[in-house]
Amino acid sequence: MTMGDNGSAVYRFSVSTAGTYDVAVRLCFPFWDKNGIYISIDGSRKHFTESRLWWPYWRTTFWSALAEGISLSAGTHTITVSVDVKGVQFYGFRVCSAFSEEPSTGSATYTLAPRKFKDVDGNMAQPDRGFKLTLEMLRRKPDSALIWYEDFRDENPLPESYWTTLSGKWEVWREGYENRPYSQLEGSGQLAWKYSGFSDIHLRARLAFPAGGSGKAGVFCGDVFCCLNYDTQRVELYKGSTLLGSYSQTISRTANADLRGNPAMYTVEMRIRGNRVRVYSGASYALRFTASISGFSGGYAGYRSDNRTVCELMRLGDSWTYEPYERFDVRMPDGSFKSFGRISRSNVAWDEEFQVFTLTADVEESATRSEDISMDYDFFHSDLMEISCGNNYTAEVTPRDINIWISRLFLGDADGFSILYYQDVDSLVYWANQAAYRWKLRGMCMWSLGQEDMRIWEWLPKQI
Repeated sequence: MTMGDNGSAVYRFSVSTAGTYDVAVRLCFPFWDKNGIYISIDGSRKHFTESRLWWPYWRTTFWSALAEGISLSAGTHTITVSVDVKGVQFYGFRVCSAFSEEPSTGSATYTLAPRKFKDVDGNMAQPDRGFKLTLEMLRRKPDSALIWYEDFRDENPLPESYWTTLSGKWEVWREGYENRPYSQLEGSGQLAWKYSGFSDIHLRARLAFPAGGSGKAGVFCGDVFCCLNYDTQRVELYKGSTLLGSYSQTISRTANADLRGNPAMYTVEMRIRGNRVRVYSGASYALRFTASISGFSGGYAGYRSDNRTVCELMRLGDSWTYEPYERFDVRMPDGSFKSFGRISRSNVAWDEEFQVFTLTADVEESATRSEDISMDYDFFHSDLMEISCGNNYTAEVTPRDINIWISRLFLGDADGFSILYYQDVDSLVYWANQAAYRWKLRGMCMWSLGQEDMRIWEWLPKQI
């Protein structure tokens, strides 16, 4: 049900047995200006509202508690829904013995099979004290808490309920009609999310200049424009027509033959916090310069181009709140839990529900931590596990953050063990046989060429 400008809706329900209950309601906030509704139970009213732009429940339904541990007598009770902001959607309610809702990234369960080994004397041996579990994991540097990710691949690109053309003309080119095909926004002018209240946001675009392209293209919020300028070969920041800062970089055009399949894409982004703007560019999102702005009041935000360009990605994030990509929990064979990967930070406030953090000072995210994030696989080790050889056990890995990769789990001697990689022809033959006869795979591959044992080329023809 979508409420109109005024009025209310009344629902009646019956409870057969008096007791203590939880009452949950199902809502949807369709957009950032449709974010408040009043709901009452037996005259006790609660205001449901949301002001965080990054909040993950925008544009989708969610459940929330209307009342927890409420005493309801046997008989009839009423729930009343009334308007706060036009457009909020109410989908119904549930009366239950207990209610909870929390975000989840799922989990993965692995079998641990410790076994004895035969030593050099032919005796069966096992670790003296027990085992430790080692996890090979890939973490990533945090990014701004996501508000909107637009790659223009949805079946109905640029719906009018979410987007508005402030000037010029825009359309979406699509590669075929399969599920979510590669797509590009193309045109010139200003395309914006249909909301005029943006201010402290983080905007990123990945764009290309076609053959014959010129001028400026990038992201904007209100009258602040962060762009790549092909004519000057610079990253530039403007407020109105005033140039606030620039950074020189090489910008190339893409030939028409390569525009759809192999475009020269460039990333440009800006982070606005109050009267300060940070400008970034490059594949690693390098900070180029910081500028001060005055008289900025926000407004529409989106993509802007003087002349025809193509854009394959628009990303909108919160300028103060970050999503970390680092923490995971492990349920050990004995049922205990251990948390790994979380980095200690200063000058931040944590949101425990969604595992995001908000800066309390206007600094770069990297300044909040002393620990670096390697962007390569790291090893994390458990405490001593007293498990017996000959039995099978399970370990469950639960990411608490998104974008974490689980590579492998190793079960090793608690007193110390090493992970050794063999790359000679004998080890390759061994693993090829394991792939073919143990796991019934039809082939294998190597990570790279040029570093291999040269005997492999003598061996391969014998195996084909």
